[in-house]
Amino acid sequence: MTKMKRLAGIIAAAAGVLTLVTAPAATAAPQPTGDGFKTVSVHGMKLIPVKRTSTGARTQAAGVADADMFLIPSGLDANKCWDADLNTINRNGTRMQLWDCNFDADHQAFYITDNPEGYTRFQNVASGRYLDADLNTINKNGTIVQLWDFIAGAKNQWWGGTVNPEGYVRFQNPSSGRYLTAEGNSAANGTRLQLWSFIAGGRSQWWGNGPA
Repeated sequence: MTKMKRLAGIIAAAAGVLTLVTAPAATAAPQPTGDGFKTVSVHGMKLIPVKRTSTGARTQAAGVADADMFLIPSGLDANKCWDADLNTINRNGTRMQLWDCNFDADHQAFYITDNPEGYTRFQNVASGRYLDADLNTINKNGTIVQLWDFIAGAKNQWWGGTVNPEGYVRFQNPSSGRYLTAEGNSAANGTRLQLWSFIAGGRSQWWGNGPA
């Protein structure tokens, strides 16, 4: 049986936004991925840490405490990350998909925060909107996953992370009980994110970059 683990440690306000901070002891040394990105362990999930430079550019962060934001890689391909579609980035309903990881791209970067109920919210750096399960399709497989303005108390914007035996994380939406899934078991650029029932051994539902 897997153990539920909270992704965020200490929540701190910095420059008017909430960002993730954890104790240094919980931070693993960055490890390279297949495309040269390095990951750090955030409570069992391996994420790509990103920091802002003094000029406003983005660069690989040294660790969790040094990171301003994170990229979330796919369990199907460590070089594909969550990506907010730039064609729809400026409105509610922004398409969420997979694309080649790029730590200089704000539309791939997320702030990670916990709420008092013990779930996680993911806020997109580029738009300020949150990872959201579409309420119009919430009660069936194929639920659209999108970005939407913050909604207080909205469980369709909450995500529960469970570390599986292989060291990846599954994200379950408490509003439907279904899991964040890459459509069609694909990691190709443009693959849409959706909700789907639990799939045993389904790497399309695995997130992070493998065992810490």
